[in-house]
Amino acid sequence: MKNQKTVLIVDDETFVRESLVDLLQSEGYRTASAGSVKEALKLVEVEPIIAVITDLKMPGGDGTELLRELRRARRDLPVIVLTGVGTIDDAVTAMKAGAFDFIQKPVNPDEFSLLVRRATEHQDLVREVSYLRAEVTALRSPTEMIGDSQGIGEVRRLVSQVAPSDLTVLVTGESGTGKELVAAEIHRLSTRSGRNFVRVNCAAITETLFESEFFGHRRGSFTGAVADRTGRFGEAEGGTLALDEISVLRTEMQAKLLRVLETGEYQVVGESRTRVADVRVVAITNEDLTARVKDGAFRSDLYYRLNVFPISVPPLRDRRVDIPVLGDLFLRRARLALGRPIRQEGLPFAPEAVAALLEYSWPGNVREMRNVMERASILSGDEIPDAALFARILGSTMAAAVQGEDDDHDLNIRRRVDALERRLITTALKRAAGRKPDAALLLGVDPKNLGYYLKKHGIARPEGEVG
Repeated sequence: MKNQKTVLIVDDETFVRESLVDLLQSEGYRTASAGSVKEALKLVEVEPIIAVITDLKMPGGDGTELLRELRRARRDLPVIVLTGVGTIDDAVTAMKAGAFDFIQKPVNPDEFSLLVRRATEHQDLVREVSYLRAEVTALRSPTEMIGDSQGIGEVRRLVSQVAPSDLTVLVTGESGTGKELVAAEIHRLSTRSGRNFVRVNCAAITETLFESEFFGHRRGSFTGAVADRTGRFGEAEGGTLALDEISVLRTEMQAKLLRVLETGEYQVVGESRTRVADVRVVAITNEDLTARVKDGAFRSDLYYRLNVFPISVPPLRDRRVDIPVLGDLFLRRARLALGRPIRQEGLPFAPEAVAALLEYSWPGNVREMRNVMERASILSGDEIPDAALFARILGSTMAAAVQGEDDDHDLNIRRRVDALERRLITTALKRAAGRKPDAALLLGVDPKNLGYYLKKHGIARPEGEVG
């Protein structure tokens, strides 16, 4: 169906309701109708209503009462008031109470259609503005994928190939490599770029709130549901939904996600109608999903549904030619934000500093690069950051990482687990005298997957390595 927006008609006269329903359906809208305020409020609780057209004068409660209740439950829902002869004063009162607009009976079909279109577009605009505000923090990240390396060039090529399609994409890579940026670039270059790009951190979603978070809920559908909520699929309607840290979803949640990806259908909690999702999905992970499938922690059918078009983002240590370029970008931005002087020509840091940046392994990848440049911009004052300053910053970063392995004050789960994982791998390689198959046996992992962990933690190939 061309237009899935549902408009509610509220009028005690059957002829009026049916006439307006026919008119709206001819315009491609889905419709619902009610003959009283009580019936209308029940429909709003269970149906995906995007606009309400209500008569002012009805037995058993008038349009003003309905407007008041709707403003309490759904302030963003536009309400158009139908007025008869001699009720203009009442219409003005309704406008002051929050009505979107009013139109006189008998309605002019063209004027009515235009007014409803304006109301539904207003609803879309309100939703989009809320997300634009939420995305302001993303402005600190580059607006495009920066770098001249072969690795990032391959990522750009793959993004340009898949973006125009609606294929599901799986973006993989270590933490801090810019996977979210790749997902955003896919959306920007797609035909969906005019609609919302919605990010979801799967690690922050509990199993009990999964359906509400992803599919939305209606007021009163469960304890604590004091107002309607649009789920992530609804917010991303017509656009792109980026599922970050997809690997952490529990199997029960994976099954529910798989269902909507396969059928394209979902239900809002507390709503009887099945909705059709028009959403492009980009999944993001820094873990080896094939290994998790083998371990039984990730459903193989969901993995194959997500891995339609894989894109692997290389770590910064494998694209060292990009280090000076990224350093230039982040340092200029940081110094500009602080009002510090910036070189108009050449790099914004001393030339000899490049060697210090190139020698570092950058375990935190591009995210760490940005943090280092922000710190350098503060510590250097009005001077240009030199090699000594970067050596001091990078030296303290490495010392903090080593100390963090045994620091009980650091409760960051991912940082502590990564540190422990790296230490176990290093110890296993030492005990196995560099023999990878033996080290994998000590670690309890498949020898084929050990290479992934070595690459993840930037561990060099052991001298005299066997196998």
